[in-house]
Parts: sequence; C-alpha cells; structure tokens
Amino acid sequence: MNRHSKDKGIVIKKQKLLNSNYRIVIFSEAKGKLSLFAYGIKKITSRRLSHLETGNYLTFDYYTKDSHASLRETELIYGYSKIKTSEEKLEVMFLIFFILNKILPEDQPEEAIYKMTLDFLKQLNNKEVTVKEIEAFLTTVLELSGFVDPALLNKDTFDVLQFVEELIGQKIRFR
Repeated sequence: MNRHSKDKGIVIKKQKLLNSNYRIVIFSEAKGKLSLFAYGIKKITSRRLSHLETGNYLTFDYYTKDSHASLRETELIYGYSKIKTSEEKLEVMFLIFFILNKILPEDQPEEAIYKMTLDFLKQLNNKEVTVKEIEAFLTTVLELSGFVDPALLNKDTFDVLQFVEELIGQKIRFR
C-alpha cells in the first residue's frame, strides 16, 4: 500500500545514518510517534536540514510504502529558540523527549499527550519551569499512557523519575 500523508509534529530525536541520511522520530498530531527516514537531508540542496533540529515544531509530508516511511517536505512552524539558548531549558526539553521516545508506542495516536507536550514546550520557552512542574508533566504523561495507577500517585514515596528509570530499564541523568 502506497500512501502520502501530511501532519504536524515535534522532532524528538534525530539519528545519523550512512551517507546523507537520517532517521527522524517525530511526535505527530494524528499518528503519535513516527519513525521516518530522511534521505539526502545533508546535501547542500536540501532545505529540510534546518527544519529537523530536535525540538522544532513543523508540518511535514511523508510517504509510506509497505512498512517503510520516508520524509518528503517540511515546513517549520516554530523553533522554540528561547529553549535552545538556555542550557537548563535544553536539558529539560531533552529529558522530556528522551522519556517520550522511550515510552510512547509507534503509530498510536496520543492526542492528549501531544497537546500537553506542545503546551509544556510553550511554557518552557516563555518562562522558567520548576522541578515540580516537570514532575507533574511526566506524571500526567505516565498516567495517560496507562503506566501508572492513580492510587500509586497518592503515595508520598512516589518518585516519577525513579519510576521512569525502572520502566525503561535505563538511568536518567537530570541535574
């Protein structure tokens, strides 16, 4: 089945492959987490490279053939430049994207989490966020994803970052 699609999303991960190719993970509005191949984006004639920085909010076209999706056109909507000029904000953004990439299933719409993520990025871009706000965001993401029982959240001993570390089986470095 061949299919062209258009969507909006946030670039949450970029991985360099051979030659001028990349694997881009985008948290999209309609499809949730998507893994797309971007062929030739490092070529001098490609206009897409600057759009595909981690954290950018963009519209994009992609083509799916069999189970293989490739990125076609991109258009930058917002770059969150205030986040990218602050080390602390950048660290928070990468923490959020790392966790979302690890826990979200591919090709499953997550509208509520998507909207929350956009709101959180706007908040992070425009002002300082506290550790409590970061933990509240992550807790809500885990709850909406079905990873954590609401009864567990009421316990005083619940540590969201420790819970995520156990869930993904990997240590998280944050502050």
